[in-house]
Amino acid sequence: MASVTLWTRLEPHPRDGSLQRSLQGQVRDPAWFLARQWQAGELTGDDSGSPVQAVMSVQSLPLTGYLPDLAGPGTEPEPYDPLVPLEPHVERVPVTLNVRGSAQLGRYAEQAIRAAVPAAEAAAVIAALRAAYPIAATVPADAPEDAAGRAMRASLAGRVVDGAALAAAWATAQAGGTPVPPLPPQANEPGVPAALADLAGYRGSLYSEPAGDAAWQPRRLDYAASVVSATSANTVTLSVPDFQGGDLDWYSFSYAASASPAPQAPAQSSPALAPPEPSVQTFSFLPNHVTFRGMPPPRWWQFEDAASDYGSIQPAKTDLPSLLVMEFALTFGNDWFYVPVPTDVGTLSEVTTLVVTDTFGVRTVVGPADDDGWSMFRLSGPAGRSPFIVMPPRCAAVLDGAALEDVCFLRDDMAAMSWAVEHTLHGPMDTPVDGAQLAQAFAAAFPQPPQPSQVPGGPGQAYQVEQIPPANWIPMVPVVSPSGARYFRRGILVRPGYGDVHATADLLQPGQPLFVADERIPREGAEVTRYFRRTRWTDGATVTWLAHRSGPGLGPGWSGLAFDLVRQLPPAT
Repeated sequence: MASVTLWTRLEPHPRDGSLQRSLQGQVRDPAWFLARQWQAGELTGDDSGSPVQAVMSVQSLPLTGYLPDLAGPGTEPEPYDPLVPLEPHVERVPVTLNVRGSAQLGRYAEQAIRAAVPAAEAAAVIAALRAAYPIAATVPADAPEDAAGRAMRASLAGRVVDGAALAAAWATAQAGGTPVPPLPPQANEPGVPAALADLAGYRGSLYSEPAGDAAWQPRRLDYAASVVSATSANTVTLSVPDFQGGDLDWYSFSYAASASPAPQAPAQSSPALAPPEPSVQTFSFLPNHVTFRGMPPPRWWQFEDAASDYGSIQPAKTDLPSLLVMEFALTFGNDWFYVPVPTDVGTLSEVTTLVVTDTFGVRTVVGPADDDGWSMFRLSGPAGRSPFIVMPPRCAAVLDGAALEDVCFLRDDMAAMSWAVEHTLHGPMDTPVDGAQLAQAFAAAFPQPPQPSQVPGGPGQAYQVEQIPPANWIPMVPVVSPSGARYFRRGILVRPGYGDVHATADLLQPGQPLFVADERIPREGAEVTRYFRRTRWTDGATVTWLAHRSGPGLGPGWSGLAFDLVRQLPPAT
């Protein structure tokens, strides 16, 4: 079907050759115009100029040292490593690999040995290493292993060397110590030491682990560390008290101490040992208006967005905060300006000078606001209020793994003690396993003595000495130190005749005493998890570390522990 398309051209046709009326900006609502003038503060305005330039000087102090609070007083801080973000520097704890990780490292070591040594000699060396550092085929019946873990252990035993134990033994030997068990003589064959050194280096590159500077405090169930900025002008110490893990930002720090450096004799000064000089930079900015949602628009003919209507707020006469917010937003909102403060990552910055020039050419020196007792983004602490803005070298985005261990500390008022409940444990597959299921397997392997049956003419009740809680409930016994401090000490649940219950989670430090401060287990309890974290740093390197995180628990609980019980006997069959 044919069609015809027509185009019509539209052109403006002015009625008057003058633009005078269009440029007048006539107002049809004078009341609205006056209200806009009042809202913008024009009716009470003075002849002050608007800022058009701001010149700012910033002095920066670099972070030079790191010190965990467990090191004790008088300990010199270690040099701060800028290649490690601050979160893993504070949070990282030693990594313990189980069967899966040990087998993977063992395969890596055997492949390196086969590549460096002829085949006949490599077979003899690998056989000797498997005999010296084997993966055990069986473990005690009370070990926390599920069925899948026991099956994997049985399949790997005798077929691969325990790579984690071998790497630790090689590192101990290189440090001048004597590994237990010692390295076999075949480890000194040509080409083998280089393969073992490669294994130790590979093991060390997998995770970021502390080198004697762990900040985790088992007695307080949190972290405590300090960072130091020591320059020729000043020595500033910032502490991280009561850090429970997670995001570590500027508000996590406390201004601990500040001191001027002690003068030194000229003979002792050395350019290599001299502290760094503070860096001073000067910046020039164009001040920007502070904007917020619902503020009066800057243009006269612009209608306001009704999403945030401060005029509709109807506060009470005693609601002073709401009145102040309304006055700021409606009257003085367009009188505030801001300028950015450029700072480097890993520095303490102080704005030493700020000069603002307005439209009339008047220069004004702006002093610190905390002279009147008010401040923002500045730290305070035992040393008072600091003049510094902290830019910590923190991680931007972190991937958190599943909880490898989860221990809940709770109070048991019925037993006048506390318990550490192992909800999740580190399994042989280097994955979390359910602690309750392992407790059931433990109870099946070590059953309690059966109750006697009622005999004709005999008593219908029986006396029971105690009722045992589940195997994943570890007792925390209250003790008092010589100084009068109260602690909970991790104990052992003794079960004569059918297996004692020991702590298994690394959080409970099995094999050594563990004391937890009484105030760290409140009535609501405390929950501590152990999990892997991973991030990418500014140089592109990937950092993986094992961390702890503590938080509130789920309240008090009862383990079921009871003594001197009278049980009703089942009737005789």
